[in-house]
Amino acid sequence: MEVLIPGLWPRPGEVPDPGTPALLAKMLGRGEVAPSPAIGWEDAAAFRLGFRPSVSGRRRWLGVPVSLTAGMTDAVAQAVEDLGPEDTAALVQSILPELEVASAALRETSPALFELELDAEGDWNMPPPSAALGRPIRTPRLESAAAQRLQVLGTSVQMAWFNHPVNEERASRGRAPVHGLWFWSPGTPDATPAVRGIAGGGAIAAWLAEAAGVAWSADPLDREADLTVLDAFQRGEHSGRRDQMLASLSGDLLAPRLTRLRAGGADELRLHDPGTAVLRLRHSDWRRFWRRQKTLAATAPGARG
Repeated sequence: MEVLIPGLWPRPGEVPDPGTPALLAKMLGRGEVAPSPAIGWEDAAAFRLGFRPSVSGRRRWLGVPVSLTAGMTDAVAQAVEDLGPEDTAALVQSILPELEVASAALRETSPALFELELDAEGDWNMPPPSAALGRPIRTPRLESAAAQRLQVLGTSVQMAWFNHPVNEERASRGRAPVHGLWFWSPGTPDATPAVRGIAGGGAIAAWLAEAAGVAWSADPLDREADLTVLDAFQRGEHSGRRDQMLASLSGDLLAPRLTRLRAGGADELRLHDPGTAVLRLRHSDWRRFWRRQKTLAATAPGARG
């Protein structure tokens, strides 16, 4: 069992953690915490679902509509999540010539989420939405044919949408304009999935699950899922009630999974904050009752003590 929780461990310079619930503190004390090499929860989920990097052939990318705020040397992209079906259809219609030139196909997989199919050679190393959107980003180095083709296509999309009537109408209502698409590829589902089902993670997790051929549930508290995504800690609007979220995480999500682990229903329970840390708790680890409880702050990579 694995629970992906971006933002669980406090980052350097953040407000001090409000406290670690007793059950979670016991888990931190009895398990093993190590740094996480993942970039974002999407990458970590994709790997568990059997996706592996692909550098040739017909490939698929996730396309997230974004609004861009330019800086002196970089830009910040924010996801646009309030696109209606008529606006979406008008925007896609306006870039059909660009898609034809690129020999690409674009389809909407769910509201405000697209899938791009394109023949391209080479790596594409842009980070997934959870690790890129809302943060300063720099222009990537175009070292492969895939990167060059996507950069050309992305620029063409931005030019077509810059003064689009949809954006003019959105601006009149005080809504963020749609400047372009953020592309991310999980690779291709070439390996056998390590999990039978994934819960939470919204439309992106649903898209990954469909491609991998595994079950998906919108409810992150679904006890049948082997892989769970809980991204509430990453959302800025919830930062003021982190203590409540930690209590809910401990009681509603972790307690049933710990019961399953103790009963032998799983070999290991992982709490994974991609890019920060991962806690591995095995069935035998829970018997280490002599080990002292630990807090999230004390077990964060780089923390002293």
